[in-house]
Amino acid sequence: MERRDFLKRSALAGMGFALMPSLLQACKKEDDFVVNFSGRVIIIGAGAAGMMAAYTLNQYGIDFDLIEAGGSFGGRVKKATNLTNFPIDLGAEWLHDDPETLGTLVNDPNAQGSVEMISYQPESIMHWDGSSLTQMNVGSQFYREYKFKNTTWYDFFNDFIVPSISSKMYLNEPISSIDYSGAQVTVTSSNGTTFTGDKVVVAVPASILQQQSIDFNPALPSSTMQSINGIDFPPGIKVFIKFSEQFYPDICSIGTIVPGEKIYFDGAFKKDTNHNLLTLFYVGNGANELTDLTDAEIFTAVMNELDAMFEGKATQHYLAHIIQNWSTEPYIQGSYSHSGSGVISPVENLVYFAGEAFTDGASSTVHGAGFSGRDAARSILQGN
Repeated sequence: MERRDFLKRSALAGMGFALMPSLLQACKKEDDFVVNFSGRVIIIGAGAAGMMAAYTLNQYGIDFDLIEAGGSFGGRVKKATNLTNFPIDLGAEWLHDDPETLGTLVNDPNAQGSVEMISYQPESIMHWDGSSLTQMNVGSQFYREYKFKNTTWYDFFNDFIVPSISSKMYLNEPISSIDYSGAQVTVTSSNGTTFTGDKVVVAVPASILQQQSIDFNPALPSSTMQSINGIDFPPGIKVFIKFSEQFYPDICSIGTIVPGEKIYFDGAFKKDTNHNLLTLFYVGNGANELTDLTDAEIFTAVMNELDAMFEGKATQHYLAHIIQNWSTEPYIQGSYSHSGSGVISPVENLVYFAGEAFTDGASSTVHGAGFSGRDAARSILQGN
């Protein structure tokens, strides 16, 4: 299901979702195809898509190298533990699907553990038009989806996916070139490190491909580049502010009546905590009004807006904050794909693509990215 379709469906639902755990040990491993591959695969990017590609190959005994440009796995899945007494999702935060999706991703009947989810169903919502706050009709204007209660998306991958693939993960290796001119693929990092395999899965953010930060030899087909360049990958930022009191509603839309590209929301909603956390989520082409600023300028702009909205209470109750400017992350350079291109056909049966932009039915989501990595790996396994 597309991210926006999920939001629309949830907003129109008559009843809220119940608080429930996602029992990962309840899933059944899927073995519904014949493996017709026995070579080595190079995976570029250890975000959700790359990790799931590696995880899937590992389940079928296929050799791989998982190469990450940054110093940690996760990509836009990232957490912080130094602001509140519960972990914070600095990037991806919501599950835009049923919690059982987590078990489908793990795809292992021997996996033990559970992930407790909460129904994100705001009880109070307001709208700020730049001059006044308006209480909205809570019966029809908010949306419902799922969030992690005491953990994060990062914890999910760290607990259930990474343990089986970490030994073949290489960090701090930004890939500069992919040569698929021969029978095998040679991948070279800016450090001069070379990796060789029979196939390559490119699972980097769409922005990196659009900016042609990786040199392909031969050049990618024009049809492939047309699909990649058609992806909308706007700027994005999240700002987390801890306060001594909660003076704000569960969610506050900025500019538009229905929550859109810029919202403030209670980051501690239904968490087991007495801490007060307000989060700014700003993703869209207008977000560069903040993403182009320094962190100090961002904080000043956000606090000025909050003080105007809540009569100075932001400054009065301020304790601490974290700014996560995704547009300035060198290996991300934006938020997420608002409009995916759909699945892109492999190039010469050597170069495969994965990511939240390259999936059918769940673009712009973490689970969509994960399934795209799984599907790219399965395509290789089946000899497609």
